[in-house]
Amino acid sequence: MPVPTDQFRSAMRRWGSGVSILTTRREGGILGITVSSFCSLSLSPPLVLACIDKEARSHALIETYASFAVNVLKDGQERLSELAAGHLGERGNWLEDTPHRKTETGAPILTDCLAWFDCRLEAVHDGGDHTIFVGEILESGVRAGERPLVYTSGGYRRLAEG
Repeated sequence: MPVPTDQFRSAMRRWGSGVSILTTRREGGILGITVSSFCSLSLSPPLVLACIDKEARSHALIETYASFAVNVLKDGQERLSELAAGHLGERGNWLEDTPHRKTETGAPILTDCLAWFDCRLEAVHDGGDHTIFVGEILESGVRAGERPLVYTSGGYRRLAEG
Protein backbone atom coordinates (compact mmCIF):
# COMPACT_ATOMS: atom_id res chain seq x y z
CA MET A 1 0.00 0.00 0.00
CA PRO A 2 1.46 3.41 -0.96
CA VAL A 3 2.36 6.05 1.60
CA PRO A 4 -0.51 8.48 2.39
CA THR A 5 -0.39 11.67 0.29
CA ASP A 6 -0.02 14.02 3.30
CA GLN A 7 2.87 11.99 4.70
CA PHE A 8 4.60 11.90 1.31
CA ARG A 9 4.11 15.64 0.82
CA SER A 10 5.45 16.41 4.30
CA ALA A 11 8.59 14.34 3.74
CA MET A 12 9.22 15.86 0.29
CA ARG A 13 8.98 19.40 1.69
CA ARG A 14 12.25 18.67 3.50
CA TRP A 15 14.06 18.19 0.18
CA GLY A 16 15.88 21.45 -0.53
CA SER A 17 16.34 22.40 -4.16
CA GLY A 18 17.11 25.23 -6.48
CA VAL A 19 14.18 27.12 -7.95
CA SER A 20 13.58 27.10 -11.68
CA ILE A 21 10.94 28.44 -14.01
CA LEU A 22 10.03 26.50 -17.11
CA THR A 23 8.95 28.91 -19.85
CA THR A 24 7.15 28.33 -23.10
CA ARG A 25 5.39 30.39 -25.71
CA ARG A 26 1.68 31.19 -25.52
CA GLU A 27 -0.52 33.15 -27.85
CA GLY A 28 0.32 36.80 -27.24
CA GLY A 29 3.29 36.24 -24.95
CA ILE A 30 5.05 33.80 -22.66
CA LEU A 31 3.97 31.45 -19.90
CA GLY A 32 6.06 30.37 -16.93
CA ILE A 33 5.63 27.72 -14.28
CA THR A 34 7.78 27.28 -11.19
CA VAL A 35 9.31 23.81 -11.32
CA SER A 36 11.07 21.99 -8.50
CA SER A 37 11.18 18.65 -10.33
CA PHE A 38 14.00 19.52 -12.73
CA CYS A 39 17.35 17.81 -13.16
CA SER A 40 20.07 16.81 -15.57
CA LEU A 41 19.53 13.46 -17.24
CA SER A 42 22.46 12.93 -19.61
CA LEU A 43 25.69 14.63 -20.64
CA SER A 44 25.88 12.97 -24.04
CA PRO A 45 23.54 13.89 -25.53
CA PRO A 46 22.85 16.82 -23.18
CA LEU A 47 19.39 16.13 -21.71
CA VAL A 48 17.33 17.50 -18.83
CA LEU A 49 13.97 16.48 -17.47
CA ALA A 50 11.15 18.48 -15.95
CA CYS A 51 7.96 17.12 -14.43
CA ILE A 52 4.78 19.13 -15.05
CA ASP A 53 1.33 18.60 -13.55
CA LYS A 54 -1.05 17.37 -16.25
CA GLU A 55 -3.55 20.08 -15.23
CA ALA A 56 -1.06 22.95 -15.63
CA ARG A 57 -1.73 25.44 -18.43
CA SER A 58 1.82 25.10 -19.71
CA HIS A 59 1.48 21.31 -20.14
CA ALA A 60 -0.22 21.37 -23.56
CA LEU A 61 1.92 24.27 -24.79
CA ILE A 62 5.13 22.31 -24.24
CA GLU A 63 3.83 19.59 -26.53
CA THR A 64 2.35 22.06 -29.03
CA TYR A 65 5.61 23.98 -29.52
CA ALA A 66 7.86 20.94 -28.88
CA SER A 67 10.23 23.16 -26.92
CA PHE A 68 10.72 24.83 -23.57
CA ALA A 69 13.33 26.73 -21.61
CA VAL A 70 14.38 26.19 -18.01
CA ASN A 71 15.54 29.29 -16.15
CA VAL A 72 17.41 28.79 -12.85
CA LEU A 73 16.58 31.63 -10.46
CA LYS A 74 19.13 33.54 -8.44
CA ASP A 75 18.93 34.76 -4.87
CA GLY A 76 16.50 37.68 -4.68
CA GLN A 77 14.09 36.43 -7.36
CA GLU A 78 11.42 35.19 -4.94
CA ARG A 79 8.73 37.42 -6.47
CA LEU A 80 9.40 36.01 -9.95
CA SER A 81 9.08 32.51 -8.52
CA GLU A 82 5.76 33.41 -6.89
CA LEU A 83 4.47 34.91 -10.16
CA ALA A 84 5.29 31.78 -12.13
CA ALA A 85 3.76 29.61 -9.41
CA GLY A 86 0.47 31.45 -9.89
CA HIS A 87 0.43 32.72 -6.28
CA LEU A 88 -0.06 36.33 -7.38
CA GLY A 89 -3.13 35.81 -9.55
CA GLU A 90 -4.15 33.69 -12.50
CA ARG A 91 -2.37 35.87 -15.04
CA GLY A 92 0.80 36.08 -12.94
CA ASN A 93 2.42 33.17 -14.67
CA TRP A 94 1.99 34.94 -18.00
CA LEU A 95 5.11 36.89 -16.91
CA GLU A 96 3.88 39.84 -18.98
CA ASP A 97 6.49 42.41 -17.94
CA THR A 98 9.38 40.02 -17.41
CA PRO A 99 12.34 40.77 -19.71
CA HIS A 100 13.14 37.83 -21.94
CA ARG A 101 14.65 36.90 -25.28
CA LYS A 102 14.45 33.94 -27.62
CA THR A 103 17.14 31.65 -28.97
CA GLU A 104 17.14 28.63 -31.25
CA THR A 105 13.86 26.94 -30.26
CA GLY A 106 11.89 30.15 -29.77
CA ALA A 107 11.25 29.31 -26.11
CA PRO A 108 11.51 32.41 -23.91
CA ILE A 109 14.76 32.83 -21.94
CA LEU A 110 14.44 35.08 -18.87
CA THR A 111 17.25 37.62 -19.16
CA ASP A 112 18.11 38.06 -15.48
CA CYS A 113 18.41 34.47 -14.26
CA LEU A 114 21.36 32.51 -12.88
CA ALA A 115 21.44 29.92 -15.68
CA TRP A 116 19.23 28.87 -18.57
CA PHE A 117 18.67 25.92 -20.89
CA ASP A 118 16.97 26.14 -24.29
CA CYS A 119 15.44 22.72 -24.96
CA ARG A 120 13.90 20.87 -27.87
CA LEU A 121 11.33 18.34 -26.67
CA GLU A 122 12.99 14.93 -26.97
CA ALA A 123 10.58 12.59 -25.17
CA VAL A 124 7.41 12.51 -23.09
CA HIS A 125 6.73 9.95 -20.34
CA ASP A 126 3.80 9.36 -18.01
CA GLY A 127 4.51 10.05 -14.34
CA GLY A 128 1.22 9.62 -12.47
CA ASP A 129 -0.48 13.01 -12.17
CA HIS A 130 2.54 14.61 -13.89
CA THR A 131 4.22 14.24 -17.25
CA ILE A 132 7.99 13.84 -17.49
CA PHE A 133 9.25 16.05 -20.31
CA VAL A 134 12.76 15.29 -21.56
CA GLY A 135 14.50 18.12 -23.38
CA GLU A 136 17.64 18.10 -25.48
CA ILE A 137 19.66 21.20 -24.63
CA LEU A 138 20.44 23.18 -27.78
CA GLU A 139 21.85 26.24 -25.98
CA SER A 140 22.60 27.24 -22.40
CA GLY A 141 24.14 30.08 -20.45
CA VAL A 142 25.22 31.11 -16.96
CA ARG A 143 25.65 34.28 -14.92
CA ALA A 144 28.83 34.26 -12.84
CA GLY A 145 29.10 35.58 -9.30
CA GLU A 146 25.49 34.99 -8.24
CA ARG A 147 23.94 32.55 -5.78
CA PRO A 148 20.98 30.28 -6.51
CA LEU A 149 17.53 30.76 -5.01
CA VAL A 150 16.82 27.76 -2.76
CA TYR A 151 13.48 26.43 -1.50
CA THR A 152 12.85 23.98 1.33
CA SER A 153 10.32 23.35 4.12
CA GLY A 154 7.81 25.75 2.57
CA GLY A 155 10.11 28.74 2.25
CA TYR A 156 12.99 30.35 0.39
CA ARG A 157 16.46 30.05 1.88
CA ARG A 158 19.83 31.68 1.28
CA LEU A 159 23.09 29.78 0.98
CA ALA A 160 25.84 30.87 3.35
CA GLU A 161 29.03 32.40 2.00
CA GLY A 162 31.42 29.63 1.07
